[in-house]
Amino acid sequence: MIRRTTEQWLALFDQHKASGLTQTDFAKQQGIDQTYFSYRKRQLLAWQQEDDASFVELTPQGMLLSQPMLLKKRDVELHLPPGTDALWLAALLRAL
Repeated sequence: MIRRTTEQWLALFDQHKASGLTQTDFAKQQGIDQTYFSYRKRQLLAWQQEDDASFVELTPQGMLLSQPMLLKKRDVELHLPPGTDALWLAALLRAL
């Protein structure tokens, strides 16, 4: 059996799509077991979709508290309402 990299498999999937052949015929033509071709296609394309959907870029600007918060230090209490800017809160805590 030939060992292929992820990039080689993805290139094969693109070739299959462009070939107009059924998956079974394309796999036979390439000398690949059809069941294994199908398995790798499901596996690698699912990983690609998970990668695309799993990561969200986060930026600290604009983050707000979603629930009220109570901060206590000795005999001082600070009640923070929902919607308080998290950067402001972080700066406050660093200053204490």
